[in-house]
Amino acid sequence: MKSLIIASFTGALILFIYLALAHTILPVHASDFKYTAAQDNILNVLNAANLEEGFYFLPGSPPEASAEEKTNLMQEMAGKPGALINYYSKVDAGGAMTFIMSFIYNLLAVLILCVALAAASDKLINFQQRLWFVMLFAFFVIFSEIMLQYNWVGIPMHYIKGLIIDQIVGYLLVGIWLAWYYGRLSVKKVE
Repeated sequence: MKSLIIASFTGALILFIYLALAHTILPVHASDFKYTAAQDNILNVLNAANLEEGFYFLPGSPPEASAEEKTNLMQEMAGKPGALINYYSKVDAGGAMTFIMSFIYNLLAVLILCVALAAASDKLINFQQRLWFVMLFAFFVIFSEIMLQYNWVGIPMHYIKGLIIDQIVGYLLVGIWLAWYYGRLSVKKVE
């Protein structure tokens, strides 16, 4: 149990530090969001529309529309402008809770990796196998979630690329730590 706590906490700290650097100092997310000088006009229109907070896909169909009506709307709108809008009535400045929750999510992700590594430890006999095992989790997230958002919803590649880099670099760093640490534990078991 002690080794699981050490592995998870340290891995989460590594991931948290990398992600903090990627979002603040490193240029990984520099092109995530586009700028428009028309932002005040757009925000005024959105505010005047009395929208509920949420994620909007425009053009969209009313909830009561039939499958046929939805298909017809999408065909009519093909080739015309569209938008994804993540609308909130008040911008949240972040604050301490954002950082705390980020660390907790990192901790849970790394804990899952550690449990899987521990379960597979008798099959993962060297550093490279353990590192590859961790990287498979990163690639799973990339192809089961991130690329599907690109494919189905049209999340733009200028945004997606930062998420992919975070998965690869973040979990490579965590994987190096975990591959070394679990290798050290397996050596202690043999002794």
